[in-house]
Amino acid sequence: MENANLILCAVTAAALDICALVLIFAAYREKSTAKKRWARISSNMELVEPGATYPLGCDEVLIGRHASADIRIPDLSVSRYHAMMTVSDGVWTIKDMGSRSGVYVNGVLVKEAKLRENDIINLGSRRLIFRRRRDKHEK
Repeated sequence: MENANLILCAVTAAALDICALVLIFAAYREKSTAKKRWARISSNMELVEPGATYPLGCDEVLIGRHASADIRIPDLSVSRYHAMMTVSDGVWTIKDMGSRSGVYVNGVLVKEAKLRENDIINLGSRRLIFRRRRDKHEK
């Protein structure tokens, strides 16, 4: 009787281990699929300035000086809520949120503009480049 209980415990433990492995594998596949889907939606874009890279990790990105901004730029020339970037079907748009100094794309003051790779965005005295994300291996 004791041996039967011991065997039953061992079989149960093995079954639980197999279930855990299946769940880990399924979660890994889902993460990989979601990453590929986001890369398609976002076109793998980022904002960069000297000394900083800002990944665009969701479909709405608030840029500003305030602590709640998704991309926080602690510079007094940047408004607390300066601009909002959104993406839809791989096309990124930037919209001025009523900032004092405005949003400039390639030197042109805009209220809202669609962005293209290598566009230069000026927010206050900050100059950001909108570019395709580079692999860690690239220089």
